[in-house]
Amino acid sequence: MRLALILLAVSVALLGCFDPGNVDPDGGRIRVNCDTFSTAWPVQVTDLSGMAAVGADVTAINDTDMSKKSTGKTDARGIALVDGKVVGDGPVTVTATLNGLSTRPGRFTFTPSECAGSIVEPRDLRLQLQR
Repeated sequence: MRLALILLAVSVALLGCFDPGNVDPDGGRIRVNCDTFSTAWPVQVTDLSGMAAVGADVTAINDTDMSKKSTGKTDARGIALVDGKVVGDGPVTVTATLNGLSTRPGRFTFTPSECAGSIVEPRDLRLQLQR
């Protein structure tokens, strides 16, 4: 009997040392490995010959809330980033202009994701300047 009481006391003491980790009040575990990457997505703009269009103005506007807009200029590789946090979720129309030339509209669709910011389709976008 005495051994059983000692084992019970040791077991209770050890249970007090057990750390269940981050646990929500409802008993579910908190995600500790969420991907917190930026929701900036690349748009590549090329000129008439297919070369990188440096310094093109890129505009991305949310189709359902036109007040949500991301703008930027292409870098030396012809790439600008569209900020998904700025344009919000849903369909987004993207255009680019440079020296009086413009592209046909392209489109991203941002879908909210519980852990990863937004999921976007397509993963990147290529636009070509036209006359």
